[in-house]
Amino acid sequence: MRRFFQFFGFVILAFVLFLVSSDTYPELMTVPEPEPVSTPSPTPVISVDDNIYHAIIQYGTPEIIKHNNRPVYAYIRYPQGGNATDEVISNWAHTLYKDIMADFQAIQQTDDSAIGEINVHFDSYLVDNRYAGIFQEGKYSLTLDPLIPVGEVVKTFNIDLANNTFLDSTDILDYSMSDSVLEILRDRMMAEHPETERYLAFIDASWLNLLVISNDGIIVILDKNRVLPEMFDTLTVILPYEDLGDALLIRREAPLTPVPSPTPTPDNSETDDPDQDDPDPDPDQDEPDDSEPSVPPQSGSIDPSKPMIALTFDDGPGIYTDEFLDLFEKYGVRVTFCVLGNLVNTQEEALARAVSLNHEVIGHSWDHKNLAKLSAEAVEKQISDTFNIIEDVTGTDVKLFRPPYGAVSDTMRDAARELGFSMVYWTVDPEDWNTRDSETVKHAVINGTVDGSIILSHEIYKSTLAAYEGIIPELLQRGFQFVTISELLKHKFGDLDPGEVYPMIR
Repeated sequence: MRRFFQFFGFVILAFVLFLVSSDTYPELMTVPEPEPVSTPSPTPVISVDDNIYHAIIQYGTPEIIKHNNRPVYAYIRYPQGGNATDEVISNWAHTLYKDIMADFQAIQQTDDSAIGEINVHFDSYLVDNRYAGIFQEGKYSLTLDPLIPVGEVVKTFNIDLANNTFLDSTDILDYSMSDSVLEILRDRMMAEHPETERYLAFIDASWLNLLVISNDGIIVILDKNRVLPEMFDTLTVILPYEDLGDALLIRREAPLTPVPSPTPTPDNSETDDPDQDDPDPDPDQDEPDDSEPSVPPQSGSIDPSKPMIALTFDDGPGIYTDEFLDLFEKYGVRVTFCVLGNLVNTQEEALARAVSLNHEVIGHSWDHKNLAKLSAEAVEKQISDTFNIIEDVTGTDVKLFRPPYGAVSDTMRDAARELGFSMVYWTVDPEDWNTRDSETVKHAVINGTVDGSIILSHEIYKSTLAAYEGIIPELLQRGFQFVTISELLKHKFGDLDPGEVYPMIR
């Protein structure tokens, strides 16, 4: 009997222990206090793009539609050549921006946490000084939801510069000879993109609808969901001129009267944000002053006892970079250029000159994507590819970069830490990209600058150049020293930690 009660007691004890450990009775469990956690960054949903390219800009001045503030980021780059075709290309870019923004706003009505992005670039070719070929390509995303596909942007323009007219694909190729052209295309596809072999059985004249005139031949654009399945990115294939024979309709001789070089579109002819009214500035305000310095130039050494500031210029290099360098050399000041990797080879001489004048060149991503939405692999590629081309062109190896839009995620921090890079923000933003007005920019910078300020501007606007003609002598007169961002951060923070953002203002 005693053994029976011992056995019975053991069963009861085991049952009680089961109840205590069971999720059926959570009130019997001892639950530890939760530790404080930070708000997680958005989960990266976009993988690496293997087709990172160097921008080719042989025709036109780059114009940019830009929106720098949440909840949607936009960067649309398109060319303006200073002729009658500009309006059509500009209208296309602005309509694209408005249409995507309208789609994003519709999503926001049901998901106010949505974050959108538009990122579009172009390549342009100048052939025989007579033809311009333009290929616009990019992507847009309206939310972080991976179930909502990323949108594709593909557009081509071909211009007969002698007549300032656009050319259709039927003006470039003789479609009555499409069979022979498609045979050339099929052979090139097999050689360059053998993974498409199974789809070449369906090739027809519709594959020739998107063409770009280039230096080496006619580029055929094969975009996904039109001629290729979703699994492929947009592909390009060049049909050499010598292979096309009589199927090529355009003349390959230069015009009798040379086409004048394109002139830059004035900054104030349009705003970055198509929803804003055009400003009406003084037409002479954007002419930089090439007179003697109005105050003595800055000496080369840094005095740690005096206030210092860092000028930083994003989104270049561009057509005004050399003029900015002339201004900085005039006053003996040092600045930092935060450049886009895919533009570096368009202004190699200007960047080499910048370094020779003791300026600093750091990365601002490869193509101005929102890196906070990318995977770790894609972030690392954006940082390292930009760093590598800067090092190749300038010989410098500064381990800093500025994230586009100032957007940073935990994934970015980890990727930067792995590569040994620190990130840099700013403390003064005159929004020169938005106003395009030199007086507004000048007042914002002068009134906002204090010791230790990091001023954000863009070297791609002539209105910004005009603003700094007044800003630099005024701040020099007030006793500020202009230093690179590395010099400023070293003075303020000492050694920087990879993966961290400086200064910590957000």
